Amino acid sequence: MAEKTTLPEGAIYNAEALQLNDEVIDMLMLLDYETRFCTKELKPMSRAFFAYAAQNPAHQFKYFTQVVVWSLTLMKLQADWDEYDDPNTVITNMLVILKDCGVQVNAVPGKLKQGYGDSVCLVLHSLLREVLRRVGFEWGAPSYPDEGLADEAEVDSDAEIQSVGEDEMPGDGEEDDLMYQEEEVKKKGGDDDEDEDKGVLESSIDPKQWLLEVERVAPKLKIQLPTDSKEWRTHLQQTRGYKQVIETQFPNAKAQLEKLSGNLTNALERIRSKEAFINTQFDHRALDYRQQQEELAQVQTQYTERNEFVMSLQIELKNVSEELEVVKTEMEERSTTVTDTAPIVKMKEPLRVCCRAEVDVGRPGVL
Repeated sequence: MAEKTTLPEGAIYNAEALQLNDEVIDMLMLLDYETRFCTKELKPMSRAFFAYAAQNPAHQFKYFTQVVVWSLTLMKLQADWDEYDDPNTVITNMLVILKDCGVQVNAVPGKLKQGYGDSVCLVLHSLLREVLRRVGFEWGAPSYPDEGLADEAEVDSDAEIQSVGEDEMPGDGEEDDLMYQEEEVKKKGGDDDEDEDKGVLESSIDPKQWLLEVERVAPKLKIQLPTDSKEWRTHLQQTRGYKQVIETQFPNAKAQLEKLSGNLTNALERIRSKEAFINTQFDHRALDYRQQQEELAQVQTQYTERNEFVMSLQIELKNVSEELEVVKTEMEERSTTVTDTAPIVKMKEPLRVCCRAEVDVGRPGVL
């Protein structure tokens, strides 16, 4: 029994991306992308290819960018990025060229870098609509086939299916005759069936539509049996599968790596040559710069020494100023003591008293 197909997280609520992806496929088929775009590596995609994350995100992002490049070529525009560029650079240049050609898309670059989701489907949908407009495609009115309605037979809802009434039940003698008649009818019907089986079968289905339907339904019909990782047969089968994948993918990967190696080698050679040219052109400037650096170091050393000397002189000046203040204080105290006349005034009073006493002693008759 086949297991139930599990969708990625958020798939149930991603109806808008599914609808946009479905319309993108229809527009690509109108542009005949199966023969003009698809290759062995980029095969026709399913109707939910860009709605959910794929098992190989790099391949999904490459498919998205290649579809954009092919659509731009249909509008006679050239994409200014390479398949080996950084994804951020690719997305930035893509949004710039889409804006220049008149395709207005409100998409976040971070979501476009994933290669799937609403933003990717919206970009492709808007771009392909612009492509169809520029190539002159117009949608026609839908035409419906004229199908006559079949007359329905009257059905007794109360009657049981394949039931027979009691009056129509065969009797005991009629049962053998009824069985014989049924055998004759089966023989005649068998001859007609054999003739029909030997006839040529003709199908009116388009092979391309059939292949697309098979590709869409095939993943849902795969049976995934539980495997024991410890069994040696499983390891051997996995090893053979990995070997086959490596053998098929290695030539293309090797060619791409060799091309990338050549591009990197050329880039390194150009960098080395530019570096040598810059060194030769700016050698004298570098020498002047080193000399100026040495002179600057000498000046800084002298500045440090002079600064230390100035600091020592400032400290000495501070000490001398403090000593000067002390001397000034002492001089002020001494000057105040010298100019003070209060002791002299005190000495004059006793002197006057003594003089009066002597005068009184010198007079006659005065004791």
